[in-house]
Amino acid sequence: MLILCDRTGRFRRVSLQKKLRIITITAIMNDTYGTNKPPYDKIALLGLFILSLLTAHLIVNFKSRISFSDPIRLFKTGLSVSIPAGQAWQSDRQWQYQENMFSLSSLFPSGAERPTTWANCRYLLSAETTTPQMRFEIRASEIEAVIAETNQTHTDTLTIDWARIEKNDVHFTMFFGTARLPDNRQLDIEVSQIAGDGELAELVFKHIIETLVFDDNQLLKTDDEDAAYAFMLELMDGRAEAETIVNEFPEHAEHMLHNNQMRR
Repeated sequence: MLILCDRTGRFRRVSLQKKLRIITITAIMNDTYGTNKPPYDKIALLGLFILSLLTAHLIVNFKSRISFSDPIRLFKTGLSVSIPAGQAWQSDRQWQYQENMFSLSSLFPSGAERPTTWANCRYLLSAETTTPQMRFEIRASEIEAVIAETNQTHTDTLTIDWARIEKNDVHFTMFFGTARLPDNRQLDIEVSQIAGDGELAELVFKHIIETLVFDDNQLLKTDDEDAAYAFMLELMDGRAEAETIVNEFPEHAEHMLHNNQMRR
């Protein structure tokens, strides 16, 4: 028999056998909930850390392996542009004519109803005279976004003003660049990304600018209407509607159309 003091300060008799049971139960509880508990939380954190590293590695590897097209030349303008191509990018192989401009586009991923990243280059045949900052504000207003950054990049022959436009509520980032060209022409470069941190859009945008080639071409001068008309006709490669051509150069349309048909 043993005499023990309980929590109330009272002494009571306890058998040796009962004391051993208490000690055994206490030891089991200490082994289960004490310092010998397996570190499941630490293992989970380590797993998340490793997963984050692998994800970051895959993203960096994907970005570093983006393939770009050979320079796509816009005939008789002196302009050549490379855009993302292959590896799930759906890209134009030549400039597409639209009203008052030519465009070149690339979408990622290929075949998606809602691409997550897209690049578009536009060569405007006639542009309004506005400052780059005003254009940035107009573009941001059109998509209800804000201008996060503005800057300027110089190439061998062009000065490109650009802005980073963001819409944080949907994780949307756009890089929008514009450059004035001779004879009231204009080049716009726009690369957008939805979801993610915008790094892919920035990478594509900067690569397009770095590989951009422009040599001023005197055929663009509109004071020589014959040359300008010939430029338009060749540029559209015969795809322009006769009505459009007549409206552009009514005094020379019939003459130039006849000469072009003879050459073909």
